[in-house]
Amino acid sequence: MITNRDLACIGLVTGCVCPLREVGGGVRGACLWERRPARGASVVPLRRLVHTWTRAAVVDEEVGESIVLAVDEAVSNAVEHAYRHLVGDVQVLAVPRPCGHGVAVVVEDQGVWSAPAADPGFRGRGLALIDELSDHHSVTATAAGTTIRMCWRTLVRD
Repeated sequence: MITNRDLACIGLVTGCVCPLREVGGGVRGACLWERRPARGASVVPLRRLVHTWTRAAVVDEEVGESIVLAVDEAVSNAVEHAYRHLVGDVQVLAVPRPCGHGVAVVVEDQGVWSAPAADPGFRGRGLALIDELSDHHSVTATAAGTTIRMCWRTLVRD
């Protein structure tokens, strides 16, 4: 669940989706908050929403593409690993930080954490990719699910 801590970090009042106008498909002005079933069919629509959001919110196109790729990895991990034989949702929250120092993105599920293998082989490099693409990230895994918080220091549109 996206917590009060997440909302406070990005400057939103508890329970506030976003006071800005809705642009469409979950993108509200400079904010995106979307929940979808954690299924393969949700990955592409979420990637498109994040791409639309970065075009509206992020000045640097290269940083925007890094955000899209990192969020795609986090969402794909939730779809592939979090629920195994269960059904659940994945949620994405993306906003410019009110301090003006970049953007914050949170991806979460209510599934079960699977620790990465020591030798990931051909696959299993999602968290390493997120580490390379973001300026800062953290992973919190509890019995209630997994939350990946990512930040980028970049210019945002007014």
